[in-house]
Amino acid sequence: MKTITFTLALAAALLATPSLNAQKPVEGRFLHHVYFWLAQPESPAARKEFLAELSKMRAIPGIRYSFIGTPAADARDVVDNSFTYYWLVTFDDKAAWKIYDTHPLHDTFRTKSALWKKVVVYDTQSVK
Repeated sequence: MKTITFTLALAAALLATPSLNAQKPVEGRFLHHVYFWLAQPESPAARKEFLAELSKMRAIPGIRYSFIGTPAADARDVVDNSFTYYWLVTFDDKAAWKIYDTHPLHDTFRTKSALWKKVVVYDTQSVK
């Protein structure tokens, strides 16, 4: 009986312990989603240059979290996999986003627009 009780207690403790691989949740109340379609998506040099330029913006003050990704290639009718890169940037609020939006690093990135043929932005804020 003691062995069963100990085993159950150990199992409960392990289930209650956060996974060592658990990631922090996305933080911030204002999320900036940006989808890019590169002008030369098959060019390794164009991809490398784009990622280098995009990554520079991570230094802008006020950014809470940043994630760069590519399509997950999920073949479902409701999924758009046509973009080349995705960038998620989160901020504490719209004021922090405004700092980012008018920052010189962001302005410099915009001058590289020849790297992409299309960009779509979705800004969202948390529901109160």
